[in-house]
Amino acid sequence: MSWKEVFEKGVGCFRDGKLSEALLYMNQAIDLQRDNFRIYDSRAAVHEKLGNFKAALLDSKKVIDLAPAQWQGYTRATRIFISLGKHASATKMVDLALTRLQSDDSKRRGKLLELREKSVQAQVAAERKRQSRLAKTAYHVGKLPTEILAEIFVTLVDADPCQIVRLSHVCSHWRRVIVGTPIFWRTLVLSNRHPVRKTKMWLERSGFRITTLTVRRALSSSEFPTILAHLRSLSWSHLEALHVHSSFFPELSLLLSGMSMAHIFSDLKQISLDSCGILDSTLLPVREWKLRELSLVGKTLFPETHWRYLTQLQVLHIRQLPNHFLLSTIEALPSVESLVLDFSASSKILGTVDRPLRMIKLKSIELRNVENPFSLLGNIDAPCLEDLTIFGAVSRVDEALLHVFRDERDGLVSLRLGSCSLNSGTLITILSRVPYLETFQIYCIDGVVNETLRFLAGKDPLSPPQATVQQSPPCPALKHVDVSRCSDLLTSSAYALVKSRLQNELGANADAESCRLQSLRTDGCLKMDGDMLQWFRSKVPYFSCVYMTKKEASQRH
Repeated sequence: MSWKEVFEKGVGCFRDGKLSEALLYMNQAIDLQRDNFRIYDSRAAVHEKLGNFKAALLDSKKVIDLAPAQWQGYTRATRIFISLGKHASATKMVDLALTRLQSDDSKRRGKLLELREKSVQAQVAAERKRQSRLAKTAYHVGKLPTEILAEIFVTLVDADPCQIVRLSHVCSHWRRVIVGTPIFWRTLVLSNRHPVRKTKMWLERSGFRITTLTVRRALSSSEFPTILAHLRSLSWSHLEALHVHSSFFPELSLLLSGMSMAHIFSDLKQISLDSCGILDSTLLPVREWKLRELSLVGKTLFPETHWRYLTQLQVLHIRQLPNHFLLSTIEALPSVESLVLDFSASSKILGTVDRPLRMIKLKSIELRNVENPFSLLGNIDAPCLEDLTIFGAVSRVDEALLHVFRDERDGLVSLRLGSCSLNSGTLITILSRVPYLETFQIYCIDGVVNETLRFLAGKDPLSPPQATVQQSPPCPALKHVDVSRCSDLLTSSAYALVKSRLQNELGANADAESCRLQSLRTDGCLKMDGDMLQWFRSKVPYFSCVYMTKKEASQRH
């Protein structure tokens, strides 16, 4: 039987859908005639129908090899590539097929053009799908250089060192960057959660260069020996900040003294001690300290003999101090910029000076439960003062304030007064001398709030409420006012204040420097008219008027 007869039988079986028999006949035909491209093209069609795309593509390639000037092999390859989803290859094949068609074969050319359009559209759709999938799954952060990614992490960790653990759990890439960057492990915070294991890990990952060491109240004293044994290997010269609670500080002092490294304390920039008792002066260095910030909380007494060594101290915060405070301490700190004295109960400042201490760098003073604020304010001269807070004073408050504000204070931007006895005339005098005041608070002080707010509204405090507003109210830069717990506050006084600021912002006096209030708090002021609250909320970006807490309400019933 000739190859033509076998080939014709194969074509007949293909037309009848007998694909397996058609494939057998096509194989026999090729064995009898290996150089006929039509047989390979027909067998490729059979393989295509059977889903054998690889075999069909091989036969199409054979057709192209045997008859490169014919269109059949390229057309078959186009269909197979479309079935395989390789649309770029399909477009290339159909273009080659079109160049091999005769110019008058318009019917077949039209079919090939349709095939090409189908391939191009499929290629465009596939690219859109790929881009969409890429947009959802692409890891763009991975393209950042490690140094830039580390800087981003540093920004997050500076605000909260605990974030470093959460960040390291996001993905393996982040974990590799974080674990391999020592700077992320230089803040060690010890509490009751695996302190020994954490100490070992932080020391290793930081390269034994811890810059901030914090020991929480929750850390058990039974863990001290093991932790201190690990800390012996610390590169102490790199430590900058120390925050310690309870008896850990004496234990640490003994460790450093035994290592002949007690001088480390004088090289620190920040020290915060909470309930550490009386510090042993024999374990502290006797030389000038580089300390910038010192915070003493609770029963923590810094040796009086060592205050004179803190000549570079800028921030001194003493809170919950159960004893009196010596004025000579301030005398030894010429560079202090921020001073906080917060006693646990009403206490005194003891001592006097021949003439007021010149504190040219002092910008912020906060006094809480200081029995007589004049004992401090009357003995210092702070020309650059920007922030003054006095709460819980018992006597000579007016005298102290009038002493501080005996002249105009252009630099003062914040004044907070609370829980003390004051004269409204004193407040009015002060407010007339602070033209750039931005924050003003009167907390839990009766008998002064209405006259003070009327003065800030530009009215004569002694005039009737209907009196007209002056053209330029005092304190034109005022933005934040808090008069909470002033039980005698009247709605008309708060209304006059807000109204005056709106008039100067939007009214005829467009050139006035008054700005609109950003916040107004009137919590605990029971005389505020509830019907007016909505008006206040519409005029002031942040307005608060909580008449009483749930606890206070339950006590009333």
